[in-house]
Amino acid sequence: GVQERVNLSAPLLPKEDPIFTYLSRRLGRSIEEIGHRIYDGLMKNSSSWVLYNMASFYWRIKNEPYQVVECAMRALHFSSRQNKDIALVNLANILHRAHFSADAAIVVHAALDYSDFFTSYYTLGNIYAMLGEYNHSVLCYDHALQAKPGFEQAVKRKHAVLCQQKLEQKLEAQHRSLQRTLNELKEYQKQHDHYLRQQDVLDKYKLIQEEQILRNIIHETQMAKEAQLGNHQICRLGNQQHSLHCQWDQPVRYHRGDIFENVEYVQFGEDSSTSSMTSVNLDLHANQSDYSQSLQSSPVARSIVSVWSVESNRDKQHILWPQRSECMKSFPKIPDPEELPTYFLPPENRGFRQVVAGDAVGHGETQAPDCSSITDARNNESLNILVKELDSNLDLKFKMPDDQARQVLYSRINNQTVAQAKIGAFLDHAMKQPEDPIWLVLNEAGLYWRAVGNGTFAITCLQKAFNLAPHEYQDIPLVNLANLLIHYGLHLDAS
Repeated sequence: GVQERVNLSAPLLPKEDPIFTYLSRRLGRSIEEIGHRIYDGLMKNSSSWVLYNMASFYWRIKNEPYQVVECAMRALHFSSRQNKDIALVNLANILHRAHFSADAAIVVHAALDYSDFFTSYYTLGNIYAMLGEYNHSVLCYDHALQAKPGFEQAVKRKHAVLCQQKLEQKLEAQHRSLQRTLNELKEYQKQHDHYLRQQDVLDKYKLIQEEQILRNIIHETQMAKEAQLGNHQICRLGNQQHSLHCQWDQPVRYHRGDIFENVEYVQFGEDSSTSSMTSVNLDLHANQSDYSQSLQSSPVARSIVSVWSVESNRDKQHILWPQRSECMKSFPKIPDPEELPTYFLPPENRGFRQVVAGDAVGHGETQAPDCSSITDARNNESLNILVKELDSNLDLKFKMPDDQARQVLYSRINNQTVAQAKIGAFLDHAMKQPEDPIWLVLNEAGLYWRAVGNGTFAITCLQKAFNLAPHEYQDIPLVNLANLLIHYGLHLDAS
């Protein structure tokens, strides 16, 4: 600070500063008079440390920091050892007011080496308070009060420092609390972002589950259809429990369980043809006689020959499923999709009454049922995606009547003489003025369009029947939709 005295700046002294009282009481009332008297004194005695000290006070009043330091340094130079503390404290006050408080503290400590006068402690307390060293400041004020009990300025400054210290402690505590809150908010935001990512994963997983449930429903419905047609048999578990031996070359129903975990393939008949296991019904605790008896009393009473509308001869009546060689002889190639039998799952199996009755079919207008006019109540995303893909399939645009569906349609009204157009008109009337749940009428309309051969209209009816059917009955339109796709050769979509 002393080295930078040319550039020092300090605030003006207030009028109530003790320096004004001290100088005016000894040297005159006006500042100019005081200055002249100090100047005259120095002309007579240029080595008086007292006059130099008073000159520094004069320049403090004039707010000339450079001149103040120059006079204080000369006062320090000419003062005796026992009086150097006065010049040092004066110099420290100058540096402190010029914002060189750290340098001022060093100067006051030097003054305390010469004398422990209370003003030195008071000045040092002020400096430490400005530096934020509140504990040291309070200690200095205590020393000043010990040297001069009742020193009012020291008491007030000490109280102010303690208040400031407590305020800063409270503010620091509040800052720490706010920082903790901020960290907690950041952690919460991090957890929230993690939750949103997990929720996205869960939503995708749920969609996959819904698709899997839909596929399982279709699969189980197909299995139920096979059981109804008699397409199942009882097989023996091999010695090593790695294979199943079946008498006929037909699908095998099975229940998943620990006993079948090691089964890898199924062997049919006496030839070497094998297949991966798709179904089985097997009582492992039954003996061989039970097996033979169950074979004879099995509900499988219909041959695949009759299912494919080919009359079975007398020699084949005892065979529930032909050997592969007989299949190759009777059917040298796989039948075309339109020649394969299709199926209609009637709602009556689930307790509903039949929608189309023979006596209900009138002879009015011949308006065909328009399922697109029915508004869906809800949609299934997986089915919607499948239907959109089917819309672009050109095969479905061609008319391909389903004779099996037509036979089922006429068998349901028990009247072979009614024209298809009359049945369509009845279904159109039932849609506009329904007496039964609308999804049942849509399901019948899907059968109607299957018989007519309009695949696009049939898909629309069955999709809306699925969307409007209660959840526990949605398998009915799904099974019928799958059979429609089988008729068009779209086996992968049907599965």
